[in-house]
Amino acid sequence: MINDIRKAVDSSNRAQRNYDLSKSIPQKELDTLIYAASESPSKQNETHYSLFVYTDPIMIRKIYDTTKKFNFFDENDNLEKLFGEKKGVYWQNDDDSVKNSQVLANALFVYTEEKGQTRGGTHIVGKQSIAGDSAKLYKEQIDYSIGISVGQLILSANLLGLKTGICSAMDGRAIKKVVGTEKSVKVLVGVGFENADIDRRLHPDVLNKDVPAKFRNGKDLENWRFPSYKKECKVYINGQIYS
Repeated sequence: MINDIRKAVDSSNRAQRNYDLSKSIPQKELDTLIYAASESPSKQNETHYSLFVYTDPIMIRKIYDTTKKFNFFDENDNLEKLFGEKKGVYWQNDDDSVKNSQVLANALFVYTEEKGQTRGGTHIVGKQSIAGDSAKLYKEQIDYSIGISVGQLILSANLLGLKTGICSAMDGRAIKKVVGTEKSVKVLVGVGFENADIDRRLHPDVLNKDVPAKFRNGKDLENWRFPSYKKECKVYINGQIYS
């Protein structure tokens, strides 16, 4: 079991950027993933989110089409022309961006914010407020619960031998229309089968000729490859650095 958990952690650590869409996730496995995502821990077992789950490729493609938010830039660019914040609202120029293909999967989980029955005093006040400390604390708790659920979902999926990708770079308002909800869309999770013998970072739709020249990483007619970083998380045990 320890080895299985470690393998699943290693597998889920990196986003799958392309999936084998010729396959379908067996219903029993999909039911298990829905169970893992919906029954994850939350404070006092409060309800903080709803799930919209899709295996319909047409619906998944419609949601995927709203994720053109992975933009190209480096430290030498004029970042003020690419993105920023105006009066508290973030904006981004999507002209030099690509869609986030980790959601173009065999199954797609759409998390929306839900404000169900509340137990804590700050939650009761925060549920009725749009600003202030209580609203902030309540929003944080909702985000914690969604994060826990996403973690439980992707670990479960990878234990089943599937691959996953998490996306928050999206047009939430457009997704609300596709899904048919008034609830705020928080995050998307793609789940599916990897393409064997294909670099997981290759974009399924975008070719190198489609991106700015300085960001190309192959021949013009070859699929463009997403960049990746190495996470460095410091861990301390009983006050001492853990290695």
